[in-house]
Amino acid sequence: MKLLTRRALVVLVLALIVVAGIFIFAVRYLGEAESWVQHSANPHLYENGQLKAAGTIYDRNGKILLQTADGVSRYNDNQTVRMALMHAVGDPKGNVVTGARVAFRERLSGWNLLKGIYRFNQKLSHFSSDINLTLDADLCAVAYNALKGRKGTVGVCNYKTGEILCMVSTPTFDPQYPPDIEEDPDRYEGVYLNRFLSAAYTPGSVFKLVTAAAAIENLENLDSQVYHCDGKTVIDGEIVTCPSAHGDVSFEEALAKSCNVAFAQITMALGAERLQQYADKAGFNSSLAVNGIKTRIGRVNLAGAKGGSLAWAGIGQYSDTANPLNFLTYIGAIANDGVRMKPRIVKNNLISSLAASISGGDRILTAETAGKLETMMRNNVLETYGEGNYSGLQLCAKSGTAEVGEGKQPHAWFAGYLDREDCPLAFVVVVENGGGGSRVAGPVARKVLQTAVGHYAGE
Repeated sequence: MKLLTRRALVVLVLALIVVAGIFIFAVRYLGEAESWVQHSANPHLYENGQLKAAGTIYDRNGKILLQTADGVSRYNDNQTVRMALMHAVGDPKGNVVTGARVAFRERLSGWNLLKGIYRFNQKLSHFSSDINLTLDADLCAVAYNALKGRKGTVGVCNYKTGEILCMVSTPTFDPQYPPDIEEDPDRYEGVYLNRFLSAAYTPGSVFKLVTAAAAIENLENLDSQVYHCDGKTVIDGEIVTCPSAHGDVSFEEALAKSCNVAFAQITMALGAERLQQYADKAGFNSSLAVNGIKTRIGRVNLAGAKGGSLAWAGIGQYSDTANPLNFLTYIGAIANDGVRMKPRIVKNNLISSLAASISGGDRILTAETAGKLETMMRNNVLETYGEGNYSGLQLCAKSGTAEVGEGKQPHAWFAGYLDREDCPLAFVVVVENGGGGSRVAGPVARKVLQTAVGHYAGE
């Protein structure tokens, strides 16, 4: 009887070990299966570290951006398109981790957790491993040329649907013929970083749109308020300077002239806690997911901000940083009556399109506040940037000249949207150390938007 008991215990222990092993394997499979399958040593998919075959990556108009067959990858025939879309498509070695080659490798290789490598399965071969991006290759090429070799980024999205039509980051290179990065490190500094998705910059005066939203909803008699600017003001011993002495300005004029003194006073009236709430609602201190790709988090932390530091924070300086795409979605929400649509870079199929339309986006501003900001941003163009410079666009915009210190030129920002039902596009342009926002980033936006209107107006 004792022998039988011992044998039963041994069998039980062995059974428990088997069950535990199966459980551990299942857990690891669910968490690591993709990395197992996608490992370059997998001979079913890879040869000499390169995919033998993969789905084709297209732009929104069906242009081939990358095609892989027999272990050979071919990018678009046009060199400018290749360079403009290098960060969107990805480089041959997979160093751009937000590029489609890496971010969507599971889909491109024809594998998923339930179906396995379904492109090898005749019964499942109808599941396509191709990817259609929402990007317009020609529009991206225009944006790349407009940057003229300067470091920065350009983004354009449809603020009604969230589709990203343009995503360009520089510096870049031709992925079909990759250079030796180490031979010219200054030229290619940060070349593997997609600045649109993965960078965060001091925003400068574009942040005044967030401060303005907080003021509209919390300060009384705002439209009748007059602010006096002598070119500088002193707050708790700290000097807040302005580009020029604006004299007496209204709230609307303060935004149009980008008056730091006026917005310093507005910020102090709001207080740190209230401004922090509106920065958080605008998307600061959180990341976006673009078809699973996480954006860099822009930071606004006003916990210890007082006096002049708080004033500078409300102007978009202090320790403020903004991710270009995240800020673009805030601009899109202003254009879309206060509703921010989820950004996406992969074209939806019918089911996901219906799901997106049902969800309807997230309301981050009241329709009234969005309407007031629209009026003010339109006035910026009419009174400051020049309607003639953006003729026919029906442009609403705000510029930013973000001081970065260390003797460097400011970052140039220009962000806004077209107030047109036939062409609902929002945009952001950042030129690193470019100088004045409207002077440097504005012409880039004009070229891109004029091209976009030519492509999409009336569709």
